[in-house]
Amino acid sequence: MSRIPLTVDKNSPTPIYYQLKEQLALLIRNGTFPVDSQLPTELSISQALEISRGTVRQAINALVAEGRLYRVQGSGTFVSEPPAALHLAQRFSSFAEDMRDMNIPFSSKVLVGRVIRAEGRLLSKLGLTYSDRVIYLERLGWANSEPFVLAFSYLPESICPDLLDEDLTDRPLYEILEASYGLRLATATRTLEASLADEYEAKLLQIPEGSPIHFMHSLAFLDDGRPIEYARLRFRGERSRITFEVKR
Repeated sequence: MSRIPLTVDKNSPTPIYYQLKEQLALLIRNGTFPVDSQLPTELSISQALEISRGTVRQAINALVAEGRLYRVQGSGTFVSEPPAALHLAQRFSSFAEDMRDMNIPFSSKVLVGRVIRAEGRLLSKLGLTYSDRVIYLERLGWANSEPFVLAFSYLPESICPDLLDEDLTDRPLYEILEASYGLRLATATRTLEASLADEYEAKLLQIPEGSPIHFMHSLAFLDDGRPIEYARLRFRGERSRITFEVKR
């Protein structure tokens, strides 16, 4: 413990457990505690900082709840894999492209792929009529060998005919649209909501039913202004974080 820079200010109005939690989180982020490394014991931390063991446990429990730490019965507390970051502003890319740029192993599988008639909200979202058809894709993506995102995509068949004949496994959809169809994707409007996993989502994402998830609506446009994809995505809430970039 003497080599780990943990301190608490007992005169601060900030609760001691919260001070400790934030310091531990920082040491995890900067690699002082690498992924899968074991955290010092509650007893050793409490003795080094001269605080109660219950206070240390409260800080660690909070980090476990956030997914930064995990416990192994009879062995101790360990550092979790960092959550995958979803970049929602300033950079228009797919989740698969984000994972590749961060050197995070990513794979995907098409669960459903078929052509359907445009109806309901697809008419307004994609600027279609009842006589038009759309390509429907349901895909499951894995990050670090864990099921992470369930994606439902709708694309105008007239813009990307025969898309279902492409090898869509493990390939970013946007790259296929650009490489095979010469399309230039330009912008997207994305809306994020908090939600709870239903039975089907929980089964595919391998989480308990009712677990928190990030639910994203996305509408992507080509450089000529035509909508190209309407998508609904469900991300595992405990394994993802949202990153925003804003400029003044």
